[in-house]
Amino acid sequence: MKRNFIIGLMICTALLILGIFLTTNTLEFSQDNIGWNGSSGFFSRLDRHTTEMITDISALETKENTTLLIIAPNESWSGEETRIIHAFLKRGNTVFLADETDTGNSLLSGLGSSIRIGPSYLAGIDRAYNNSSILITSPVQEHPLTRGIGSLVLDKAKPLTGGTPLIQTGIMSWIDTNNDFRISSDESFGRYTVLSQEQMGNGEIIVLSDSGVFINSMSGIESEYGNGQFLSRCIQYRPNLLIEQIHSRTADYSGMGWLFRHIRLDSFLKTMIVLVSLLACAFLFRKRPPGFADIGSEPVMM
Repeated sequence: MKRNFIIGLMICTALLILGIFLTTNTLEFSQDNIGWNGSSGFFSRLDRHTTEMITDISALETKENTTLLIIAPNESWSGEETRIIHAFLKRGNTVFLADETDTGNSLLSGLGSSIRIGPSYLAGIDRAYNNSSILITSPVQEHPLTRGIGSLVLDKAKPLTGGTPLIQTGIMSWIDTNNDFRISSDESFGRYTVLSQEQMGNGEIIVLSDSGVFINSMSGIESEYGNGQFLSRCIQYRPNLLIEQIHSRTADYSGMGWLFRHIRLDSFLKTMIVLVSLLACAFLFRKRPPGFADIGSEPVMM
């Protein structure tokens, strides 16, 4: 009976480990989603030695020389959270916001930034595919995030105002106020900003008006475009990277996903699971004293 119990324990442990690392979902932007609209590809790029997932904004209070990356927020920040982020900025850190909604605007306003995200999507003739919303954009200002990048493909970005433009659309672009993705009589061609930077005290705010660049279909786009290189620049921009997991849609999960993700991110828990599995193996296959043999499941003296 003991032998059968240990075999069962080993099987359950192996299945648990496999489930932890293979658990997926179909939630848009979720880091556990390996489909086209998930962000698993981006999260697989992260260096665990320099990257930290934060679930409490108070963790910012001790950070230096760090980037806080906020991707696709789905709810607003409290006054206290905004105060902590503002102090984080003033100490010389970076806040990188990738968003195209009013949620991002509320944070920018609370931080005292002049950058704002426009209400309508952009469309243009300079497109990567047969879709006027999938724009090819280009750097217009020398910056560590744009150095060596020829182009960045965005899908349904919005125009930014304020700050210093870093990446803009081509001249044959327009603000698609009626959402038909065709140029209309009341719309006009122009060049629009999609990545902007602003100094805030000793720190800086960087805003990208398309969170979709972090999803798998865009991060893994053809190498002729600079999307993959741009994401690497974001990861390596400062020595330390914090990924906001409080309001970001990348933190969305389903079922037991929250537990499996916690184990994946916790080195101690992963080590303990593997250790228990190895100890079970060692116990099961230990060398038995001479004179003993197994009959069925019970060892007997020969």
